[in-house]
Amino acid sequence: MSQYDQTTRTWSGPRQPPILNPAASLGQVIVNVLERTPEKVFQICADTERVMTCGELRTQMIRVALNLNKRYGVSRQDMLCMVVNNSACVTPVLLGCFLLGAPVHTLDASFERSDLVHLMGITRPKFVFCNDDNVPAVRQALAELSCDAQVIVLDKPETAKLLFDPVEGEAGYRAPYLGDSDKIVAVIVCSSGTTGLPKAVCLTHAQLIAPYPWLTNLGIDTVLCFSSLYWVSSFQMLMMTLFNGHKRITTSKPFSPEYAYELIVKFEVTNFFTPPPMLADLVAYCEAGQLTLPSLRVLGCGGSPLPESLRQRANALLQSNGKVFVGYAMSETGGIVSIDLFGKPNSAGILMANITARIANEDWDLLGPEEEGEIQVRYAHPFYGYYNNEPETQALHTFDGFIKTGDVGYFDKAGFLYITDRRKELLRYRGYQIAPAQLEAVLVELPGVKQAAVVGIPHPDPPHVDLATALVVTTSTRPAMDAEQLKAQFNEQLPDYKRLRGGLFFVDGLPRTTNGKLNRREAKQMALRLSQLYND
Repeated sequence: MSQYDQTTRTWSGPRQPPILNPAASLGQVIVNVLERTPEKVFQICADTERVMTCGELRTQMIRVALNLNKRYGVSRQDMLCMVVNNSACVTPVLLGCFLLGAPVHTLDASFERSDLVHLMGITRPKFVFCNDDNVPAVRQALAELSCDAQVIVLDKPETAKLLFDPVEGEAGYRAPYLGDSDKIVAVIVCSSGTTGLPKAVCLTHAQLIAPYPWLTNLGIDTVLCFSSLYWVSSFQMLMMTLFNGHKRITTSKPFSPEYAYELIVKFEVTNFFTPPPMLADLVAYCEAGQLTLPSLRVLGCGGSPLPESLRQRANALLQSNGKVFVGYAMSETGGIVSIDLFGKPNSAGILMANITARIANEDWDLLGPEEEGEIQVRYAHPFYGYYNNEPETQALHTFDGFIKTGDVGYFDKAGFLYITDRRKELLRYRGYQIAPAQLEAVLVELPGVKQAAVVGIPHPDPPHVDLATALVVTTSTRPAMDAEQLKAQFNEQLPDYKRLRGGLFFVDGLPRTTNGKLNRREAKQMALRLSQLYND
């Protein structure tokens, strides 16, 4: 259980040293782990059924590192970007970058040009890996940024030859030590935090190595995760698979409940990670067809609240020793903060090893058990910072080094964490994170719109995903247009997942705080009332 210290008013997970050395470089650790079991299957590509062993992965990542340096001139100082799906070649390319020590900014392959302009504009990469089908969006974004990054298309045969061809000296290759692993950035993932547009979260080599105080390396599990490398959960699953000697199923196809069920059954998947919206679809599909998931032993769920009823329905589909585990995490810690190992209803569980947490009120007073406030956490390997954004990095931390999560919750007397309120601005829809400020910026550019606020109202059905809902103050000269027409204009400019599924409502004014800022809590209540009136 999480241990409470009355003196410091903090809760702590167990103090356990990691099995693998977080002072080493990530490439050193991975090469060493892979060479122990060269014949063991590491990955099966569901798209092609191509099997990759640990020995093959080790050889390929070394070749990538050497060829990137020799043929492309990539060095440790270069920022790389990956805008790719989960194809079979992505893992050795990523691990090769780890060997070089070049930081990798990972983005989702489905992102449109405007998303890429903002996100690549933060890191301004020198090289961009992408797929053949998203080359136009990548090149358009780079042109808009006046960035001369070299584009490398991973799914072209000539690229595979350049990256994976044998290199002189590869047999005797030794992974280099890069320096202080708490200060060497391995990857950059994106987080919207509690305000504004997404920020670039720097994760260090130490943060990706350290969260494993217990490893099996028995290779008894088969792991499936649809998340792209844009999500920190994908890195967690990848590292867990690598370090435990598990087998990984990868696919470039998007999630659907039918396809997920097919893969789970075909490959006898034992460990599956999914956000609640995808879990809801999978459960409904299985229930409709009277299907079960007998191979699953661990069904991990995170990213948004999981309704207790949905967890119970999912548990009913698993084998007798299978179980749904709910995790609470944030990108800035590089790993899971807490996990529910005991199935306690509505709880985010107990703290993971080497995590310290506390609850603070708005006056920064520290609170005790059963008292609700902001959740603040600290990890043994500290958050390195947001890339090129020192003000936001400083704003995230307390004076004594805790991270302000922006989430509201409490610990009960037994040390279980409960999260009672969402981050105040970030919307989550079917696994996507949506920054309201980005949608608001599009709205205010529409004819006749004076002010706009976008909030999320929960879908009435589990798992209650956020439905983006707009409150609009119009000018006196706005065109003769009803709310549905304006919403249609907005939706035409954005990808499907950013559309206003909760509706658009005209209002006389937006609620404000005493210092003039938008009061999002009151705006959400206003949207809920208007939505109810509209539906009635």
